[in-house]
Amino acid sequence: MYQLSNRRMLAVLGVCASMLALGSGTVCLGGEPDPKSYWNVADIRPGMKGVGRTVMVGTKLEEFKAEVLGVMRDVSPGRDMVLCRLTGCNLEHAGIIQGMSGSPIVIEGKLLGAVAFAWEFAKDPIAGVTPFSQMIQYVRSNDRRIAAGSHERESSGRIETGMRMASPLIDSEFALEPSGLADAPLVPAGAGRGMTPIATPLSASGFSPRAMAALSRRLEPLGMSLASGGAAPDRIIREEGDKPLAPGSPLSIALVMGDFDLSGIGTVTHVEGNRVYGFGHPMLGLGACELPMMTGYIHTVYPRASVSMKMGSPLKVVGVIDTDVSTSVSGRIGPMPDLLPLTVRVKTGRFADPQTYKVKIVREPTLLPTLVLSVLTNAIDAEGNLPEELTARLSASIKLKGMAPVTISDVLSGSRYTGMMGATALFGPVASIVGILTRNPMAAVRVESIDCDVTIEPGRRVAQLESARLISDTVEPGGTLRAVLTLKPYKGERQTIEASAVVPETFPEGPSEVVFCDMPNSIRRGFRNDPTLLEPHDIDGLLRAIRLQTEPRRTSVHVHIPSPERAVSVRGVALPNLPGSVRAVFASRRETGATPLRSDLVATAATDWVIEGALSLKFSVVKDPGLSLSLPVK
Repeated sequence: MYQLSNRRMLAVLGVCASMLALGSGTVCLGGEPDPKSYWNVADIRPGMKGVGRTVMVGTKLEEFKAEVLGVMRDVSPGRDMVLCRLTGCNLEHAGIIQGMSGSPIVIEGKLLGAVAFAWEFAKDPIAGVTPFSQMIQYVRSNDRRIAAGSHERESSGRIETGMRMASPLIDSEFALEPSGLADAPLVPAGAGRGMTPIATPLSASGFSPRAMAALSRRLEPLGMSLASGGAAPDRIIREEGDKPLAPGSPLSIALVMGDFDLSGIGTVTHVEGNRVYGFGHPMLGLGACELPMMTGYIHTVYPRASVSMKMGSPLKVVGVIDTDVSTSVSGRIGPMPDLLPLTVRVKTGRFADPQTYKVKIVREPTLLPTLVLSVLTNAIDAEGNLPEELTARLSASIKLKGMAPVTISDVLSGSRYTGMMGATALFGPVASIVGILTRNPMAAVRVESIDCDVTIEPGRRVAQLESARLISDTVEPGGTLRAVLTLKPYKGERQTIEASAVVPETFPEGPSEVVFCDMPNSIRRGFRNDPTLLEPHDIDGLLRAIRLQTEPRRTSVHVHIPSPERAVSVRGVALPNLPGSVRAVFASRRETGATPLRSDLVATAATDWVIEGALSLKFSVVKDPGLSLSLPVK
């Protein structure tokens, strides 16, 4: 039986709610709070007093007092803000607290809104409150977008066409231009000078200081306050994890779950049926999303001079956050999130036991490459300090639904894999591939799982390609071109190996060239010979460009002989072996954009080292080579 995904099921629910509303003719949409239960902003007056709810320790709800100071209209397009002075719960000392985002304020039995904004270094606990009426409005609009977008994706089988084209280049060392990781949306700044959305405390459990620093650079500009944390004890999870979400309860939203954990803590504003509203501002500004919605536990409040913060831990997954908009986050209790499983096995040193780490990561395309890279690099950091000079043996498999997996199996060594950024360079291609595939604008690609194995050994096993000598400078068509190569290993004695390449019988007579090079230079030649790989027109072309970069090995010497065959590519379709007159016709037709293509005869020679460098030699193809000459060493 056909089953809907969680996001599509939520979209269907949103459509049903809208249809119910249209059929009934009432103001209140199905499943939404009664408008009589919350305030209209126009009715709010200075001096009105009410109470708020939040959790300061554990899961116990506590009340604080709130007094309306005024209303600020149009602080941003379509948004108002209510200014309130808060007292009680030691707020006079701690001030507005990170983690209070979403704390509901009720006046005369009606919900005003959610504590959402604060000023750094404020002397009084004055908060900006997001009106609940506008939280509902933006969530309702996003439900309609989810429903419309789900219908379009179902009918077309394609992802959003407005998405930026992802470069197929996975590593700046391999290809012509650096690819970079996907850009994430920025959380909008506050409306007044110094006033910003209360930063969401992001608790990182099991992450090393280096991984924390990298995550901070990426996530703090998005409105997150990253801090080292830890999981709640098993006893707390058993006793408190199943408590239902209620207004004022901790609301945890996970980005990474498992042996490493990364989750934000805020507060529930309102629960209507299975619909939960919280935060009063965006978490990451993702719009429609699919994030794990969890219960939470507050260990303590850490007072600071700038903005104090709650220190909390996630407990249990109870549903899915499907909306992350400018006025709130919102989700539904019951559905379970669709997460990406990632497994990484690490072995450091000959005598160390291998360690296995398993996590599940949210599938948001804007965050996925960063989270994948952070988890993989953190797995290495968890094993302690790495050798100053190292060699890494990496195997990675990125499994795709309905397509062959993308695999990497290689040895990596050299200066770029040492120091603080060594682990990032090691796993960067894996994260880049995930980002390229999930953000491509041509077809929906589902990454089923990621599996990595890495073994770290001390010592740098790198050899420079120092010189080359042809056994003969002439070769017959159908014959074999042979060369002796001299390698200079890092801190080692020179070694020689033999490399060869078969020249096809159809190869024309005349002078030619052979290039001996490392893997990055070999890949560059591949892209220069076929520039269409840099601008793929379909998912097959994109996968071909990726595999061009993942299939060669760094431990091989790559032998390239430029082929005399010429071709052109017209609208992404290669037309090989065309006569020169036909190629000229295509080149003259301006509308086709014909791209000239070249090709190389390619062979490899395996070695025990990671090869660096490139050399080239001239030779001749003749039917009767006669007396062959040896070329001098270059």
